[in-house]
Parts: sequence; C-alpha cells; structure tokens
Amino acid sequence: MLLNHRAPRRLHDESGTLTFEVMVSNDDEAKLHIYEVYADAAAFEAHLNSSSIRQFREETAGMVAGIVVAKSTLAQ
Repeated sequence: MLLNHRAPRRLHDESGTLTFEVMVSNDDEAKLHIYEVYADAAAFEAHLNSSSIRQFREETAGMVAGIVVAKSTLAQ
C-alpha cells in the first residue's frame, strides 16, 4: 500500500509525529483512514509544510477524492 512505507519515515523525519497508522474502511475498501498524533499544534503545522506531505500530494494526484481532517484533544 502506498502509505504503509511512509510510517517509519514519517516517525523518523518528523520528530513531532508520535503516531501514524493507515486503516482500510470495513465498509468500503477504497476508503482509507489515516490516524496521526502530533506532539502539539506546531508539530502538526510542521507536518503540513513538510516535504513528505508535498510528496504524498504528488504521488496521489488524481487518486484522492477528498481529505477530511478532524482535530481532537485527548479526553482527561
């Protein structure tokens, strides 16, 4: 899978990335869910401006119908 090879590199290259998991929807194999956890808002912003996200956009051009981002905070 195109994204699976990214996890180790992302965790190594982006120090603020704590978790990166790729899951396939049980309802629709064409839909992927990417679960990412960042150390803080600055780490997420750094990710958005990283070379890896630019490369992802280039590699998936025409393949991605949409991206939905749901920002969350850990429940205390």
